[in-house]
Amino acid sequence: MEIVYINPRSLFPAHLSSNRIFGALCLGIREIYGEKELDEMLELFRDGRIPFILSSAFPYVGDSRDKHHFFPKPIIEPFDETAAGYLDQAKKFKKAKYVHQSIFNAWINGDTTELDLIKGFDDDYKNDSGLLLPKGLNLDFKLSGADVPRNVLNRLSNKSENFYYSTGTYFRNAGLFCLFRFLDASYRQKIHAALRFIEDRGFGGDISSGHGQFEVNSARSRDIIEEPEEGGLFTTLSLYSPKEEFERFDKSQVWYELKKIQGKCSDGLMKRALMIFSEGSTFPLLDQEFYGGVKEVRPAPKRVVEYGIAFPIKMRR
Repeated sequence: MEIVYINPRSLFPAHLSSNRIFGALCLGIREIYGEKELDEMLELFRDGRIPFILSSAFPYVGDSRDKHHFFPKPIIEPFDETAAGYLDQAKKFKKAKYVHQSIFNAWINGDTTELDLIKGFDDDYKNDSGLLLPKGLNLDFKLSGADVPRNVLNRLSNKSENFYYSTGTYFRNAGLFCLFRFLDASYRQKIHAALRFIEDRGFGGDISSGHGQFEVNSARSRDIIEEPEEGGLFTTLSLYSPKEEFERFDKSQVWYELKKIQGKCSDGLMKRALMIFSEGSTFPLLDQEFYGGVKEVRPAPKRVVEYGIAFPIKMRR
């Protein structure tokens, strides 16, 4: 497993989903190696000969010597907070979007549960800027959202016509990270070259105004996830669009959130909308190497695909 750190240097998205990262990597591959190289890579994904998988990007806090990583809360079988007598704590718990790596590792290994975390919320845990962490852990960081006013000029009249806001987050002593698993070692160099291209260009559609600037660093073989050797479930750290394996799942062991993704191609045409499972969704573990695949959201001749391969992390039931 390889960690890629994204260190924002300007207003930047608070979250990068796996399909957006994959789309940016495809742009980098095409610009550096050419259209043929990109087509060959996408053909591998379509045929199930997957060269690498990647996660979405999540927050980290700290510097190069001491980083604290945060993961999406696993979505598990719900319970009645009112009947359990912890409604107030449950409301506070739900406001935290990500959990500290120590909490995540305890959760996937069966050493804690969502109810345990809710019960101990006031005494043992706290929510800081949407991050759930142990109460005794004092981290010096800031994640502040910002709406920056912008306008659009009519190219003919040179007059301002439209007014809008570009939204993002400023990071202090914090950033984002994502995970890669390379199944074909030859793609490691290509992906890092694509990341350097994106670093030079900037991320997102508002780079002309200086937004989306970042630096990228990577680290190999850091065990920030203490995955159990055996587990009956997996939680995904990426968006997930199932293939035939969904029919094999025990539906009583499937807990998830669905989201709709849709956007425009570079030529302005809309992609086909896709319903996809969000990060943190939980499914039964099967005896197979990959879950999900890429889905076509625009047909030939200008074929476009959306990334929907799970980044599975085993969980104990």
